[in-house]
This record gives sequence, C-alpha cells and structure tokens, in this order.
Amino acid sequence: MEQEEIQLLVIISSSILLAIIIFIVIIFSVFQRRKNQLLIEKAEERQKFEIELANSQSEIQEQTLKNISWELHDNIGQLLSVAKLQLNMLSTQVKETNQKALAEVSDVIGKSLQDIRMLSRTLNHEVLQNIGLVEAIKMELQRFNRVKFLEASIDVKGEAKEINNKDEIIIFRIFQEFFSNVTKHSKASKLDVKLDYETEKLTISAEDNGVGFNMNEVKSGLGLINMKSRAELIKADFYLTSKYNEGVKLKLVYPYKNQNQNEQT
Repeated sequence: MEQEEIQLLVIISSSILLAIIIFIVIIFSVFQRRKNQLLIEKAEERQKFEIELANSQSEIQEQTLKNISWELHDNIGQLLSVAKLQLNMLSTQVKETNQKALAEVSDVIGKSLQDIRMLSRTLNHEVLQNIGLVEAIKMELQRFNRVKFLEASIDVKGEAKEINNKDEIIIFRIFQEFFSNVTKHSKASKLDVKLDYETEKLTISAEDNGVGFNMNEVKSGLGLINMKSRAELIKADFYLTSKYNEGVKLKLVYPYKNQNQNEQT
C-alpha cells in the first residue's frame, strides 16, 4: 500500500513538473514570438521612417533646385539679356576700332545666357518631366562638349519605355551627381554614357577615363552616400567601381516592375 502511494506521488509530482515545464515552454514561446514581432515592427517602422526621410530630403532638394532654376532664368537670365541689349545699342555709338571688342563681349554674354537657360532647364524637375530622361542626360553632355571641358558621348539601345516621373527624376539626379564629381575630381578627357532599355529593366552606365580613386577611401563620401540612398529609394541596383588611373564607372540597374511598387508606397 505504501509503495502504491509512493508511485502515485511520483506520478503526480512528475505530471505537475511536466505541466510546469510545458507552461514555461508555452510562456517562453509566446514571449519570444511577441519579441520577434516587436523587432519586426520596429524594423518596419525604422525602414518606413528612413523612406519618409529620404522622400522628404529628395522633395526639399528638388524644390531648392527648382527655386535656383527660377532665379537663374528669371533674374540672372534677364540681367544678361539686358546687358547684351545695351551692348548692342552701344556698339552703334563707339568707334569702329572698338566694335570688334564689344562684339566679342556680346558673344560671351550670349553664350553665357544660353548656358544659364540650359542649366535652369536641367535643374527644374518640371522641365525634366517634359523632355524625358534621355534628352535631359543629352543636355548635360552637350554642355560639356560645348565648353570643350571633355569629350562626352551617349549611346542608347532599345526602345525607351515610360518610367514614372519621380523615379526618372531620381535616376537623373544620381547621374547628375556623378557628372559633377567627374568635373570636380576626375581630370578626365572622356565621358561615355550608355542606356540599355531591356525587356524588364533599364541599365545605365557612365564611365570616365580620369585618375580614379581608392574605393576604400571614399565609402563614406557625401556624394556616394547621396547616390546610393537615391538608388535605394527607387529599389535600383547601384554599382560604383574605380581604381587609381583607371577612371570611375557607375552602373545603375532599374527594374521596371519597381515603379509600380513605388507608386503604391
């Protein structure tokens, strides 16, 4: 009898211990699941915040560029137009020996006016929407060729596909940043740009023949960070490669399917 009571006590104790263990496992599982859910929600909130921040920064930059475009076109452009007009009027009143010099100054002002008007167009995103990505890049490269800063070329393959305006502007700003770095740092004599409109994606590459740089030394550079963050904003693959004395190459791969996702966010 005593042995049966001991066995019963052992069974009851084991059952209670097993129940406690199961209860602890369930509580731990619920806690762990809740913890993982909180981590996921926190990561999603952080990602959403970063996207909103990037969008806000992009909108602020676009508005700033738009304001600069207006200032260039409406104020500085108008002043140069008046200056050119006054020079032309003055040329009829000066000696013939000085007319050639005045004509040269007038030509310089005229070319400057043309450059400012073209620059104002590339800064204004509303104009970019009208002329399209290819024409906007062409305008940038034509400016380099016109001032003989370097020899720039563009090669377009495939049939251009319609891209939503926001993504198109961001793509252009990425390459505008790259072009700016080329003019500032590369000491290049050539710049080649290629656009390949494939079935499912647009691949754009830009390459110069300048002095290049060590990739490890510029990973935290502001220009590179700006280009990367813009590419992430439109879910495009971004590749920048360079070596000393081998120039710099930028490659951007933009899947068309991304634009539908971007329109929904």
